[in-house]
Amino acid sequence: MHIAFGFDIFYPETNGVITTTINLANNLIKMGHKVWFFVPREKAFTADVIEDGIRIVHVKSVPAWIYKGIKLLPIYGSYLMPYLIKYKIDIVHNTSPWLMGMALNHAARRLHIPTLATHHTLIDNPIYIKYALKSQKLADAAQDAIWSVVFNPFFRLTWMATAPNRETCEYVMSKIPGLDVRYISNGIDISRFQNKGKERPIPSAIDKSWLGRRSLIYVGRLGYEKAIDVAIEAFALCLEKNPDAHFIVIGQGPAHDALVKLSESLGLEGHLHMTGLIPNDDIIGSGLLTKTAAFVTASLSENQAMTVIEALCSGTPVIAADIENMRALFSDNEGWFFEGGNVESLAERMDHVLNSPEERDEKAAKAGALISRFDGREVAKQFESVYKELLEMKREGFYVPGGEKRAMKYVRKVQKNAEK
Repeated sequence: MHIAFGFDIFYPETNGVITTTINLANNLIKMGHKVWFFVPREKAFTADVIEDGIRIVHVKSVPAWIYKGIKLLPIYGSYLMPYLIKYKIDIVHNTSPWLMGMALNHAARRLHIPTLATHHTLIDNPIYIKYALKSQKLADAAQDAIWSVVFNPFFRLTWMATAPNRETCEYVMSKIPGLDVRYISNGIDISRFQNKGKERPIPSAIDKSWLGRRSLIYVGRLGYEKAIDVAIEAFALCLEKNPDAHFIVIGQGPAHDALVKLSESLGLEGHLHMTGLIPNDDIIGSGLLTKTAAFVTASLSENQAMTVIEALCSGTPVIAADIENMRALFSDNEGWFFEGGNVESLAERMDHVLNSPEERDEKAAKAGALISRFDGREVAKQFESVYKELLEMKREGFYVPGGEKRAMKYVRKVQKNAEK
């Protein structure tokens, strides 16, 4: 099969959606399929091929003020049709419901190409909407409207959808009655976590004195939606009882400057270490996560957090908010939960972890045992099965609303041009 993936954010930005989709694409290629990534054109990223043979289509776009990495492009995607024809695309698989996804959906409808969408990011969460509207009140008010403006038009042209969390599947189906939504977990390359004894050196941005049983770590985007401020405030309380503790925060993003100011106001110098971006391969390859007591996330907006999965597969227990989407990844056997948004509750968990080394080690061993659940090879097989099902739907004559009319109109246009 020839499969096209659509992205609204891509390199040089990094996030969990990019990571898991690259893993899926690499595995599909190993299974004999061909893969193209349709990404917004970006001066800082010009490669035509990446990884194991993923081909890149750079689509003309202009910067947007909505969110870092987001670009603007026309949603009526006739300009994408020549690419879909040239590369003989069989399946369009979108990773978000924004402009690139809409453009590919419109182009695919005219060419009668099946479209699949994976609902990775919960962008109807008010904290995401706030990026665009710059107001929490407006964001709260817009939460329902975003389904009418963004999701409904997108999913109306989508043949089938998947989500990496069962609760998210049910939520999408409640919003779009009749849409077939399947649960398929995100996958990772588990071989990266199985090279014990062949570890790379610790990244140079990390001082070895920060590591050990008295340190905590966070890796991920420094976005407001990640609630890193809650984790930092909790660490400040934890530090009062554990003056030798360290908290390593790895990543970059729009909340960076605000988090630095928060750290300074709380007097965390020498204990909170904001390293900036460190390549994921260096983090995993060095076993950095395993050299801390626990991975910490205070986020309430995750669908299926890739960094949490990576921590678990590394054999690092996790401290997370007690919400369904985190409970779906691990249990009390592999980590600890706190009351979401409650600084004092998180501080208590941090204190407990730092002072319970035997319990920490027991949970670490059980966390590492979860690795097979997230094997990207098995995930790719599940998606391959869905792609085949979509092609069978096409053979049986399935069309999205308006699809047959638009496809026939395009065919007549092609025939007319051929007769000239």
